Amino acid sequence: MKKSLLIVGLLMAMSLTASAQNSGFAFGLKLGPGFDWTGSTTGAAVSEGMRTGFGVGVVAEYYFADNYAITTGVNVNMNRGHYSFQNAHLDSVAGLQPFSVDRYYKSTIYEIPLMLKMVTNELGGIPLRVYAQVGAGIGYAQKVKVKDSYEGFTGEDYVATNKEYSNLRTSLKIGAGAQYALDESTRVFAGLYFSHDFLNNINSISPNYYGNYYENGEDIGDRETKLNVLQNRIGIEVGVLF
Repeated sequence: MKKSLLIVGLLMAMSLTASAQNSGFAFGLKLGPGFDWTGSTTGAAVSEGMRTGFGVGVVAEYYFADNYAITTGVNVNMNRGHYSFQNAHLDSVAGLQPFSVDRYYKSTIYEIPLMLKMVTNELGGIPLRVYAQVGAGIGYAQKVKVKDSYEGFTGEDYVATNKEYSNLRTSLKIGAGAQYALDESTRVFAGLYFSHDFLNNINSISPNYYGNYYENGEDIGDRETKLNVLQNRIGIEVGVLF
């Protein structure tokens, strides 16, 4: 599935590049590593540090003025996370017994960004320009897989979750970098970006495992704070535009 979507994206980029000619459009490809960590607006999920992911993408730009462009395309991000949270089981004598879960997380996100790009004039008499960009992205999260450790149990392999995570992803995106013109139609670029999720990644559709405590599909008690998970990424991207 991932390979087929990437191939389709590459073919689209090549066909659009061929038709762009000398208009205000530019198309290209990008890739680079990302450094992911998990946040929580409620504090119910505790980040356990950064993990390294990766991203590739097809880029499309439209310059509506000399120094301003609308940027979009398709991003394919391999996201990773590591966080801990409180769960519980029900003891027939002692009642509700909380315990901590240490969770590793991974998923592939297919995202469409929409950003405003602001570019300087050429610097120092060479075809080098600095840019900044800001916008948002909307994406689809392929099935999330997790590996848990708790109460002496350690998962050996990642397993797919069942409706625990939402497929919808929306994020704030900001970035900056520099681009260098090799000729009239070809530019190479390198930059940094930051991405922060707007929406809770935990699924709001019942059964909501992280609104209450569940055991064997049965509600066994209320959580003090509903689990809230937001992914963050600082990434490096390099690419070429035609």
